[in-house]
Amino acid sequence: MSLIKEIIGATLMGLRLVSRPDDNKILSVYFHNPSVNLFHQMISWLHKKGYRFISIRELDELIVQKQAPSKRLAFISFDDGNKEYPDLLPTIEKFKVPVTVFVPTNPVVEGNYWWDYAGKKEQSNFTGLPTVESFKVLPVQEFDLKLDVLKQHLKLERSCMTLSELKVLAKNPYITIGAHTVSHPILKNCDAARQSKELEEGQSLLNEWLQQNTVYLAYPNGDYNDTTLELADKYGYRLGFTTKPGQINTATVSRLEIPRYSVNDEGGYYENLAKINGYWQRLFPPN
Repeated sequence: MSLIKEIIGATLMGLRLVSRPDDNKILSVYFHNPSVNLFHQMISWLHKKGYRFISIRELDELIVQKQAPSKRLAFISFDDGNKEYPDLLPTIEKFKVPVTVFVPTNPVVEGNYWWDYAGKKEQSNFTGLPTVESFKVLPVQEFDLKLDVLKQHLKLERSCMTLSELKVLAKNPYITIGAHTVSHPILKNCDAARQSKELEEGQSLLNEWLQQNTVYLAYPNGDYNDTTLELADKYGYRLGFTTKPGQINTATVSRLEIPRYSVNDEGGYYENLAKINGYWQRLFPPN
């Protein structure tokens, strides 16, 4: 399957079967936990194509001013706080790439994300659920109960940064830390009270830990609803990031529904080039 995806990606990049990205819009790309090599490949390609990497603060200003870019601009972000992120710093510093990392606070304290537990083969013995995806459709109360059971029975190696590691990362001049809730729930499955807790406490903890004013948010799993948007505005978030693929049109974008092209951490070079250029999604629209 990976070879087939690479062939499709190479074909899309080589033949330009769909129109190229618009230079009057901002390219928005996000990662989760890429290898050092894949991250370097993507950033190097963007650099060679003449993209200038902008910080989230510069993006904020352009959206407020509804100012179209005069040259190719790219905004890079990460979801979650995986412990491998410091390995990417040489590439970030070499190409001078401002990066925003959206971090949920519970995994920083506890060491793991909920999908670390849900992804273990033996978890179904305790929950009766077959896959990680089956957790995503549960009402949040049932989700919490099943996750608590798994935490009692499964011991995992830490996958998230420690608080001390997060503090070091946050001091890097190229890094901005944004909010990603407390526990990384599926927000549309949560009532207003739970959503409020997730958005407010995740923000306030980052403020306390990092001595900053956290005003940027990414919605876990890309899921949100009208309640989420109302609460994000209430808590003073200036920008909210989705997983909807697309470039950022500064003249029309909703500041709390900003699109991003995703990189497949397990994918190949050409597959991901096709994805960050938007070619892949036009041929294979997301569900």
